[in-house]
Amino acid sequence: MKRQCDNADDIIRLMAEIDRLNETVFSLNGQIEVLQYEKGQAVQQALASATGEITQLRATIAFQRDEQERMSYEKDKHFQEIIASGNNENLQLKTMVQELRDEMERKAMEAERKMEAERSVHRGELKQLQETIQALRDKL
Repeated sequence: MKRQCDNADDIIRLMAEIDRLNETVFSLNGQIEVLQYEKGQAVQQALASATGEITQLRATIAFQRDEQERMSYEKDKHFQEIIASGNNENLQLKTMVQELRDEMERKAMEAERKMEAERSVHRGELKQLQETIQALRDKL
Protein backbone atom coordinates (compact mmCIF):
# COMPACT_ATOMS: atom_id res chain seq x y z
CA MET A 1 0.00 0.00 0.00
CA LYS A 2 2.88 2.25 0.60
CA ARG A 3 3.81 1.73 -2.93
CA GLN A 4 0.41 2.76 -4.09
CA CYS A 5 0.65 5.78 -1.85
CA ASP A 6 4.04 6.51 -3.16
CA ASN A 7 2.68 6.18 -6.65
CA ALA A 8 -0.29 8.35 -5.75
CA ASP A 9 2.05 10.91 -4.14
CA ASP A 10 4.31 10.70 -7.17
CA ILE A 11 1.31 11.19 -9.44
CA ILE A 12 0.17 14.17 -7.39
CA ARG A 13 3.66 15.56 -7.37
CA LEU A 14 3.99 14.97 -11.11
CA MET A 15 0.60 16.51 -11.74
CA ALA A 16 1.57 19.48 -9.62
CA GLU A 17 4.82 19.76 -11.58
CA ILE A 18 2.88 19.44 -14.84
CA ASP A 19 0.58 22.24 -13.64
CA ARG A 20 3.61 24.36 -12.72
CA LEU A 21 5.19 23.58 -16.10
CA ASN A 22 1.89 24.41 -17.85
CA GLU A 23 1.77 27.67 -15.94
CA THR A 24 5.40 28.34 -16.90
CA VAL A 25 4.61 27.53 -20.55
CA PHE A 26 1.54 29.76 -20.38
CA SER A 27 3.58 32.52 -18.75
CA LEU A 28 6.37 32.13 -21.29
CA ASN A 29 3.83 32.15 -24.16
CA GLY A 30 2.43 35.39 -22.71
CA GLN A 31 5.92 36.85 -22.50
CA ILE A 32 6.65 35.72 -26.07
CA GLU A 33 3.43 37.38 -27.25
CA VAL A 34 4.36 40.57 -25.40
CA LEU A 35 7.88 40.49 -26.88
CA GLN A 36 6.48 39.82 -30.39
CA TYR A 37 4.02 42.68 -29.95
CA GLU A 38 6.78 44.99 -28.71
CA LYS A 39 9.02 43.84 -31.54
CA GLY A 40 6.21 44.51 -34.04
CA GLN A 41 5.66 47.95 -32.50
CA ALA A 42 9.40 48.69 -32.70
CA VAL A 43 9.43 47.61 -36.36
CA GLN A 44 6.36 49.78 -37.06
CA GLN A 45 7.98 52.75 -35.31
CA ALA A 46 11.23 52.20 -37.22
CA LEU A 47 9.28 51.96 -40.47
CA ALA A 48 7.32 55.11 -39.67
CA SER A 49 10.49 56.92 -38.70
CA ALA A 50 12.30 55.75 -41.85
CA THR A 51 9.29 56.66 -43.99
CA GLY A 52 9.15 60.08 -42.39
CA GLU A 53 12.87 60.58 -42.91
CA ILE A 54 12.60 59.44 -46.54
CA THR A 55 9.71 61.84 -47.09
CA GLN A 56 11.68 64.65 -45.50
CA LEU A 57 14.75 63.82 -47.59
CA ARG A 58 12.66 63.76 -50.77
CA ALA A 59 11.19 67.14 -49.87
CA THR A 60 14.68 68.49 -49.19
CA ILE A 61 15.93 67.13 -52.52
CA ALA A 62 12.96 68.64 -54.36
CA PHE A 63 13.55 72.00 -52.66
CA GLN A 64 17.24 71.92 -53.51
CA ARG A 65 16.49 71.02 -57.13
CA ASP A 66 14.00 73.88 -57.36
CA GLU A 67 16.51 76.23 -55.76
CA GLN A 68 19.23 75.07 -58.16
CA GLU A 69 16.92 75.58 -61.14
CA ARG A 70 15.92 79.02 -59.86
CA MET A 71 19.56 80.01 -59.37
CA SER A 72 20.48 78.65 -62.80
CA TYR A 73 17.59 80.60 -64.36
CA GLU A 74 18.63 83.78 -62.55
CA LYS A 75 22.26 83.28 -63.58
CA ASP A 76 21.23 82.73 -67.22
CA LYS A 77 18.94 85.77 -67.04
CA HIS A 78 21.78 87.85 -65.57
CA PHE A 79 24.16 86.72 -68.34
CA GLN A 80 21.52 87.51 -70.96
CA GLU A 81 21.11 90.97 -69.45
CA ILE A 82 24.88 91.48 -69.51
CA ILE A 83 25.04 90.30 -73.13
CA ALA A 84 22.09 92.52 -74.09
CA SER A 85 23.68 95.45 -72.29
CA GLY A 86 26.99 94.75 -74.05
CA ASN A 87 25.21 94.48 -77.41
CA ASN A 88 23.37 97.72 -76.71
CA GLU A 89 26.60 99.46 -75.72
CA ASN A 90 28.28 98.01 -78.81
CA LEU A 91 25.47 99.33 -81.00
CA GLN A 92 25.68 102.74 -79.32
CA LEU A 93 29.44 102.83 -79.89
CA LYS A 94 29.02 101.84 -83.55
CA THR A 95 26.41 104.56 -83.97
CA MET A 96 28.67 107.08 -82.26
CA VAL A 97 31.64 106.07 -84.45
CA GLN A 98 29.51 106.41 -87.58
CA GLU A 99 28.26 109.83 -86.46
CA LEU A 100 31.84 110.94 -85.76
CA ARG A 101 32.94 109.68 -89.22
CA ASP A 102 30.05 111.49 -90.88
CA GLU A 103 30.89 114.69 -88.99
CA MET A 104 34.57 114.34 -89.87
CA GLU A 105 33.70 113.83 -93.55
CA ARG A 106 31.39 116.88 -93.47
CA LYS A 107 34.11 118.99 -91.87
CA ALA A 108 36.69 117.68 -94.33
CA MET A 109 34.39 118.51 -97.26
CA GLU A 110 33.65 121.93 -95.78
CA ALA A 111 37.35 122.59 -95.27
CA GLU A 112 37.99 121.46 -98.87
CA ARG A 113 35.29 123.84 -100.15
CA LYS A 114 36.76 126.70 -98.14
CA MET A 115 40.23 125.92 -99.43
CA GLU A 116 38.90 125.72 -103.01
CA ALA A 117 37.09 129.01 -102.56
CA GLU A 118 40.27 130.59 -101.19
CA ARG A 119 42.28 129.13 -104.07
CA SER A 120 39.76 130.55 -106.49
CA VAL A 121 40.02 133.97 -104.83
CA HIS A 122 43.80 133.71 -104.85
CA ARG A 123 43.78 132.62 -108.50
CA GLY A 124 41.58 135.60 -109.31
CA GLU A 125 43.86 137.92 -107.38
CA LEU A 126 46.91 136.32 -109.00
CA LYS A 127 45.37 136.68 -112.43
CA GLN A 128 44.51 140.32 -111.70
CA LEU A 129 48.03 140.94 -110.42
CA GLN A 130 49.51 139.25 -113.48
CA GLU A 131 47.30 141.35 -115.74
CA THR A 132 48.29 144.45 -113.83
CA ILE A 133 51.96 143.51 -114.15
CA GLN A 134 51.51 142.85 -117.86
CA ALA A 135 49.70 146.11 -118.32
CA LEU A 136 52.48 147.93 -116.49
CA ARG A 137 55.10 146.17 -118.58
CA ASP A 138 53.24 147.09 -121.72
CA LYS A 139 53.22 150.71 -120.66
CA LEU A 140 56.90 150.70 -120.05
